[in-house]
Amino acid sequence: MTYSTRPQALFVDTRSKNARAILSELGVSFTVNLASADLIWMRSNYPQIYDQLQEYQLLNHIPNEDALVDKGNLTDHLTARSRTRTETDLPSNTFYPCTYRLYDEREHQTFFAQSPECDRADEPWILKPTDESRGIGIRIEWQVERVRRVYQCLQRENPESDYIVQRYIRNPLLLSGRKSEIRLYWLIANLDPLMVLLYREGTVRLNTLPFRLGDYDNPLVHLTNIYQQKQNPDYVPELRLKWTFTQLQTYITDQFGPSQSDFIAARFKPLCKRYLACAVEAAIEKLAEVPPKGHFFGLYGADIILDDTLHPWLTEIQYEPGLSHDDPVKHQVVPPMLREAVQIVLEIQQRKRREESLAQLDTVKNFEWIIDER
Repeated sequence: MTYSTRPQALFVDTRSKNARAILSELGVSFTVNLASADLIWMRSNYPQIYDQLQEYQLLNHIPNEDALVDKGNLTDHLTARSRTRTETDLPSNTFYPCTYRLYDEREHQTFFAQSPECDRADEPWILKPTDESRGIGIRIEWQVERVRRVYQCLQRENPESDYIVQRYIRNPLLLSGRKSEIRLYWLIANLDPLMVLLYREGTVRLNTLPFRLGDYDNPLVHLTNIYQQKQNPDYVPELRLKWTFTQLQTYITDQFGPSQSDFIAARFKPLCKRYLACAVEAAIEKLAEVPPKGHFFGLYGADIILDDTLHPWLTEIQYEPGLSHDDPVKHQVVPPMLREAVQIVLEIQQRKRREESLAQLDTVKNFEWIIDER
């Protein structure tokens, strides 16, 4: 940290063991005193400290980040943006699958008014709780009336839960015959000016069993989530469920030919950066509503599914993407990503304290700009 004049002090709560282990290699000091911390890293209960924050104290959550990470709110903001977008804006239906918020009366009625004659077993829907992660609570159904019954049952069991229903990507790109999903890591480093960045490397997750349309209750076929895969009694620990971007690029080149030999860098990441820019811009009014003191940033995950035409689809955004790194692929990506993200926000903090220009940041090395309003 060449920009620093002293070691930064970090407060990391007891639930964030992976974050603490990774950040301990930065040469920072750790404190148990919130007031003396340059950066506060918490997994929960962080709204309780908003009124305790000092002017430049960093917190790893943006107060209204639910505008992005709640699946219903993300849908709402992208839908509202599509109504006001200009001709040069990217239509959200070109990157975000058709989605209905079932707790919204108008969207509820629109979805369930669809004719049962249009039900097709090869065009299913995914029913998702709006605020869960790791594939928890997801159901895949292809009949609208069946979705209605399942939803009513879920509402009786937990009336406080909200759900969306999203069109399933029926033609995913198959890797060795299996469905896959890509996890991107990205950072809202600053809100004023708005500074959003994407880490250059992500991870590719594969399912255990070969893909087919049908057998929708089998998570080993359809739910591309390592947590869900490992919960299944038929999970095979020896099977490799993670690829690097390099392995994905090699596979795409082999399958699609030399014309796609630079697909990830030349096509995939530029499109994904546009998608995430759209999501942030759609939600920026809510994101910008912050307490008067403190400096807020957010490290997020984004799940992308490539279809068999190599078109990427954004399916959801997560806060605090999994920081475990015992897997060899995640070990290559997660620790250096987190360390650089924290270095970036600490540099911004110090430059603001000194009233220095943000035009040149020394710490941005493996992150790429999504939005740069410096």
